[in-house]
Amino acid sequence: MDKARLASRWPQIRGRVKPNWNRLTDEELDQVNGDPDTLISVIGEKYQESRISIEVQLQQLLVA
Repeated sequence: MDKARLASRWPQIRGRVKPNWNRLTDEELDQVNGDPDTLISVIGEKYQESRISIEVQLQQLLVA
């Protein structure tokens, strides 16, 4: 996971995260503020997904 890339593109990525993980609240996404570790943690807790699975999906969002 390219942490710097996610942080620098957070406004665009945030818009892509919401449709993929629609149970995330705006407040949770505000707390993430571009930090991939926090994002992965929030998604993992809410969706019971593995870190690896989340990272793969996020990586796909970064490339898109």
